[in-house]
Amino acid sequence: MGFIGEAAAVGAAMVWAIATWIYSQFSHHFTALQLNIIKGSIASVMMLLVLPFTPMPEVAIDAKYLWVLGISGVIGIAIGDSAYFAALKRIGANKTLLLESLAPPLSGVLALVFLGAVLQLQSWLGIFITTIAVTAVIFQPNDIDGEQTNLQGVGYGLVASVCQASGVVISHFALVQGDLPPLLGALIRLVIGVLAVMVIICFVEKKPFATILSLGRDMSSNNWSWLLAAIFVGTFLALWLQQVALKHANPAIAQTLIATSPLFILIIYAIRGERVTKRSVLGTLCALGGISLFFL
Repeated sequence: MGFIGEAAAVGAAMVWAIATWIYSQFSHHFTALQLNIIKGSIASVMMLLVLPFTPMPEVAIDAKYLWVLGISGVIGIAIGDSAYFAALKRIGANKTLLLESLAPPLSGVLALVFLGAVLQLQSWLGIFITTIAVTAVIFQPNDIDGEQTNLQGVGYGLVASVCQASGVVISHFALVQGDLPPLLGALIRLVIGVLAVMVIICFVEKKPFATILSLGRDMSSNNWSWLLAAIFVGTFLALWLQQVALKHANPAIAQTLIATSPLFILIIYAIRGERVTKRSVLGTLCALGGISLFFL
């Protein structure tokens, strides 16, 4: 029991890597916005089903914090998750997750700018190392045909990372200042984020909801099982394990271990017999080292 928090943090990193790999298998079947709507809608239902069985003190949500959570949902889920799925389609799970590793340093910078937090020299060194390491891996040619990295995919990945960092800072303020249960706050963010995507998609795609239903009917039951597993793992297990980690472990150690997802995606690739370059392994380890400097 002494290392339950650390074990939960590693578990959160592992299940998020698994969920990301599964999502990448569907990124060419649905558009990014469509996949975001499917993920968000099903995850919202899952949360609603679980919410009555979780300890829930009486909560009076101030309208101010509801607006803050709403803004966080639009930035982190509507924009951030859509960009994340778009990056998955263009540059794959490994590089997308590695770009997400920039979120912790970005959260620190945003906290510095907007919340007045102070960053030590060690943190700035961590930001520098992480950025250099991520850049070295992201811009290496594709393993098979030597094709250069899709810059549009990198752009989407950076947008996803910035939105994730922004969403974390904003939602943290609402959850702490408004004293809201994490699952309820996550549900509010998710619902508002999905509603925003539903509005946006009507302006950029023709008959999007009919297309989602049509593509969904064409999917086999086995594919639906995999997609539901990704939503369950990425929504419930990752969130639950993250909360356990932050409660039972030193927050700095927990955050560092949670950020090891890119390492697990490389392990998944190796297990599946896909080629993993030395540059990817070394760059990922250096990026994780940079993140640890930021937190420790």
